[in-house]
Amino acid sequence: MNSTTLFLAAVVLLSCLGNAQAMDRSELGDVLKTIPPNGPFWKYGTLVMRRRTKKAGMAPVVFAHWSHRARYTCRVCHLDLGFSMRAGDTGISRAQYTAGKYCGACHDGVTAFGVQDGEPSLCARCHMKDTQALEASFETFAAPLPIAGFGNGIDWAGALKSGRVSPRNSLSFAAPSMPLPEKLHLPMKLSTAAPRSDVTFSHEDHFSELDCSSCHPDIFNIKKKGTVDFSMDKNIFGNYCGACHMRVAFPMNDCKRCHSYMSNFSGF
Repeated sequence: MNSTTLFLAAVVLLSCLGNAQAMDRSELGDVLKTIPPNGPFWKYGTLVMRRRTKKAGMAPVVFAHWSHRARYTCRVCHLDLGFSMRAGDTGISRAQYTAGKYCGACHDGVTAFGVQDGEPSLCARCHMKDTQALEASFETFAAPLPIAGFGNGIDWAGALKSGRVSPRNSLSFAAPSMPLPEKLHLPMKLSTAAPRSDVTFSHEDHFSELDCSSCHPDIFNIKKKGTVDFSMDKNIFGNYCGACHMRVAFPMNDCKRCHSYMSNFSGF
């Protein structure tokens, strides 16, 4: 069986467990279509938002995480600007945009292109009838960045540590609200039910782009035994780690990125 077949078989098995909360099966299917080798690299982490645009008779908004995260850390949008970490939770309106909220905080015609005056040629920068230009720009964008075998083919952690990308951590150039506590600088070793599959988790790596409130308490409850139902199938359906690692950050079929001892296994 090839890698795609194995991954899909695993997902079908997990869907039968009935533990999905963050995504339903159709949503999970849409996500799987974007994960290489099912989809091209540029498409992973690229959101197509059409729920409101369809009613307005406009082309869907196509948002490429990869083009933004080279300029800003995840913290800027998901803390400073208030975008939910869960897909579909925020519900942006044009009125909010033109008032300088959400995307409008940068897309004001000064920091980045804006459409406050309703100029059609600029509207098409986000409301895309086709994605050919976006696809072509990804090749140029990704060329100087370190390569990864999963997700959108870019090793973002490596790019950040090597200085190939230097994203701003705040729109106001302010420092994060609090430093990372000293005891969290060392990686955490988390045991699992399966042998030789312990998880190594780095708060430090995540804090370089996020804030404590990005994960706690909405995604991970920090109370003792607050995540007793944490499991791989919950992750696959977009809960816990899967809130990011099934949509934007490296996907769940890049197993060894977390399960470093799975030396004979390279992914579903």
